[in-house]
Amino acid sequence: MATLNGCRSELRSIINELHDIGRGIKIDFSGIGQDLAGNCVDKVTYKYDDVMKRLNNVSLNKLASWALR
Repeated sequence: MATLNGCRSELRSIINELHDIGRGIKIDFSGIGQDLAGNCVDKVTYKYDDVMKRLNNVSLNKLASWALR
């Protein structure tokens, strides 16, 4: 369980950092393709968000019962 929670925590940290990077690019790089670059970071971030949703749906009880079979 600690490992799963650790994965969730680390992934949340990565997602937050990607959001910050995307926002920073859109604000700080005005006039040099900031929207395109920021949107590319956003696309990656959305993929990590999807992984996070799937990870949050992992049931430890179901996983434990499957492992004991």
